[in-house]
Amino acid sequence: MRLKEILIERAKEVAVGCKRVFVAASGGIDSSLVTVILCSAFGPENVVALHRNIKSNPKHFEDVKRLQSLFNFKLLFIDLNFIYDDIINKLEEQFNTVDLLWAKENSTEADKYGFTNAYASLKSRFITPLAGFISKAIDYGNGRIFGTGNGEEDGLLRYFDKFGDGAVDNNILNGLTKAEVRQMARYMGVPEEIITKVPSADLEANGDIHNDESQLTCWAKKMGFDVNISYGEPDGSKEGNIAWVWKEDIKHGITTGENKNINKELLFEKFNYSEEQISTILFVREIEKNTRHKINPIPGLERQILINSGLVD
Repeated sequence: MRLKEILIERAKEVAVGCKRVFVAASGGIDSSLVTVILCSAFGPENVVALHRNIKSNPKHFEDVKRLQSLFNFKLLFIDLNFIYDDIINKLEEQFNTVDLLWAKENSTEADKYGFTNAYASLKSRFITPLAGFISKAIDYGNGRIFGTGNGEEDGLLRYFDKFGDGAVDNNILNGLTKAEVRQMARYMGVPEEIITKVPSADLEANGDIHNDESQLTCWAKKMGFDVNISYGEPDGSKEGNIAWVWKEDIKHGITTGENKNINKELLFEKFNYSEEQISTILFVREIEKNTRHKINPIPGLERQILINSGLVD
């Protein structure tokens, strides 16, 4: 398949000069496909994958081990629960000392006051220093951290933590939908158990209760959009609605291009979209706008502004 060849070639291009490469292996479909591509590009002996456990569902590590048994890459496993628990305990003590609100993980208060997102962010960001160290240590200080996000998540929704799973050197899957990732993974021999399982970041310490589709659907409902977010059927028989919006945006600019500001009436008039399709478009517009900061340059107060204000010379 030509796509396989292109993905392998691109992996080599974005890691030129490197002998060994690093990937965080979550046990999900995206990271599994990237790992397999890297095995073909660099040889399995030159691919180092890390699975870290922080309140994680054990089945994901079992899936990583299943993948490793087939492709023979080097697999590292680090249990970080003792560090995580210690840090959380110390943070709680410090919050209480200065009279800041605290909420226990997976409590009602955690959802109410935003702590659920904070706990998830901490788990995601734990991978960043490990990835930086390992990627350099395995390759004479060079280091390439391969990203594992597909186009729907990373390119449109930016469904990643900016300084956690988003802290990567490249992303060779950013042109593929989740359905296409599944198809490619099936072609390249990724186990069916990985391909068909529910996509989940596994960051809320509650197993499959926290999964990508349910979280995005919850966001949509809270924002007033009556839509169910889906990546489509694992067998490829049905495309996901986020993938559909992404493709329509590429063709018609309905979320990031020339038609990004037209209202629902004009969306119907110009493109004859259904009510559900329009609701999905409007939801994606909001998410895209709210997550744009993850890819934009870090804002500040530029010196030229200060010069123009006569505050500095």
